Amino acid sequence: MKSWFKSNKRKLLPFVAVFLLAGALITYYLYTSPFQGAGGLGTQSNQASSTLSTSRNIQVEQENPFDHKKKLNEVHVVNYIHWMSHQKVKAESKWTHYKMTPERIEWLLEKVQEAEFEHEEVYVEILTKWQKGDFATAHIDHNRVWSLLNGTVGKATGVMTEEEEKDYLENPNIKFK
Repeated sequence: MKSWFKSNKRKLLPFVAVFLLAGALITYYLYTSPFQGAGGLGTQSNQASSTLSTSRNIQVEQENPFDHKKKLNEVHVVNYIHWMSHQKVKAESKWTHYKMTPERIEWLLEKVQEAEFEHEEVYVEILTKWQKGDFATAHIDHNRVWSLLNGTVGKATGVMTEEEEKDYLENPNIKFK
């Protein structure tokens, strides 16, 4: 075995290097994927939290409603807004969906306001409208973040009715053009 390894180590080394690199990339993806909590491979039961300060300066833990485990970056923010908007808009194609909840809107708005993002004003404007229950321009909101993602398929064409939204929540594969 030693002599075989000695004579073949130059042939074996590239395979070992590729195997180790692939393992490192898979591990990185699993721990940084924005699809965590949406049924992706990186889903774990451990929940991240943020700290809120009350008027008495008592620290209160607020669970992250997206089950996001890493530092929130701009790609995560734009994807979360985009995927939540799918609940409200008509579009030919929708690939991912996060249920839009007041907790998610509030948490995301807080995180956006704490950070500095290139398109922070867009995110704050959209999330503030949604926080107030204003979804009349959800299709425009969707298309704004969709264009930041260089979207080419699935442009929103309008806002769903309450009945269409209810149907969509029961079956996210349903299409409303």
